[in-house]
Amino acid sequence: MFRDALTYPARSDEETLLVGAILTFAVGVLTRLGVVTALAVAPVVLLAGYALAVLRASAAGADDPPEFGDARTLAVDGARTLAVVTGYLGGPAVALAVTLGGANAAGRPATVGTTGVVLGAGTVVLLTVAGVAYLLPAALVGVARRRTLRAAVDVGQLGRTAFAARYLVGWVSAVVVAGLAWALASALATVGRVGEALGLAVTVYAVVAVARLLGRSVGE
Repeated sequence: MFRDALTYPARSDEETLLVGAILTFAVGVLTRLGVVTALAVAPVVLLAGYALAVLRASAAGADDPPEFGDARTLAVDGARTLAVVTGYLGGPAVALAVTLGGANAAGRPATVGTTGVVLGAGTVVLLTVAGVAYLLPAALVGVARRRTLRAAVDVGQLGRTAFAARYLVGWVSAVVVAGLAWALASALATVGRVGEALGLAVTVYAVVAVARLLGRSVGE
């Protein structure tokens, strides 16, 4: 499974690779320009739409990566993807930030009561974040298959997917790939602008590989 996922993006046709490279380069350039950083949202949405297309194709059993296809379809899929990610991770992220802020406040001065409350709340928040992170790919696969945001909150479908052993294996594998890619991209970013560009390319490549792992695990 690892080998298939890691070689999957490279199996795209030349046109798909070229479009992906252009969108990745556009994100990097627009982000660096500062005043027009907001324009980077457009290529990010298209790349997110392509990741959802990879989830859909992999869950359906396709061996080859999909083409970029129609820009409007990619934009709609990308908007759905970002909406689901924001909806799932937004609340836990805010709660985690508040908890960390409380931990800092509890340290000045530290008391047994405040420290215990903060640590207990932090544990609950971290477990919630982990649970949400586990369910998020299952929600995205549902959205990819049914092409509707309602699939992201379909409790029955989420339960059937999340409790499947194959999904657990795919999720853990995806976390490993994402972690390694993050470490490599972070190391490259310290080299300079060229390293930042390469790090961004590694990140996009990893997103496609992770989507392949998750989609295939659900499909199987």
